Amino acid sequence: MTALHPALDAALAGDRALIFAALRVDFDGDPALLLDGSGTATFSVDGSPVTFIGAHPVWGSWDGIDDYSDGAGDEAPSFAFSLLPPVGADPEAIATDDMQGTRVRFWIGAINPQTGAVIGEPLLLFDGEIDVPTPVIAMQSVRVDFDCVGGMERFFENEEGVRLAPAFHKRVWPGELGLDFITGVPDPVYWGQSTPSGVRI
Repeated sequence: MTALHPALDAALAGDRALIFAALRVDFDGDPALLLDGSGTATFSVDGSPVTFIGAHPVWGSWDGIDDYSDGAGDEAPSFAFSLLPPVGADPEAIATDDMQGTRVRFWIGAINPQTGAVIGEPLLLFDGEIDVPTPVIAMQSVRVDFDCVGGMERFFENEEGVRLAPAFHKRVWPGELGLDFITGVPDPVYWGQSTPSGVRI
C-alpha cells in the first residue's frame, strides 16, 4: 500500500513522469509559493486552490534543497532550503529573527504534460517551521539559507539546568522562598564556576 494519491501513484509508475516540487513558506502577509523550476502548478492547499510559481517578486526563486531528513529515534524531521532573492533585494531583509517559527511545507507531485494540470494530489513530505535563516553573501551570488525543523521538535527540548534547588526556584519565581525551608533537597553542585564565598559543601 502506498501513501500516494492513486492517480499520482499511477503517473509515477509510468514510463515518463513530469515531476515537480512545491514549497510554501507562510511569511507574514505574503506567503512564498514556489516551484523548483519555471512554470506554474495549481493544487488544493487547506481546501483552497493555490498556484505555485517559479519566482516571487519579493522572495525570489527557490535555489534548492540542502538536506531533508524524515527523523528517527529521538530526532524530529528536518529540512533545509535556499532562496535566491531578486536582483537588488537586501538579503538581510529576507532573513530576520522574527521568521523563526514560520510554517514551511514541501510537496512533490506530477503534472500532465498535455494539459499542464496537476495529477491527483501532491504528496506532503514536510510540514514544519523555520528554525534558523542565514544570509549568505559571496563574490558573485547572494542567497538565504533556511534550516527548518518539524513541529515535533519542541517535544525534544531538554530541561538541562532545571534543578530542584533554591537558586533555580528563585530564578523562575523571584522572591519565592519555598525551597529555602525544605529538608531533604540535595546540596547544589556548582558547575563551571567557583563555589560562592561563605558557602560550605
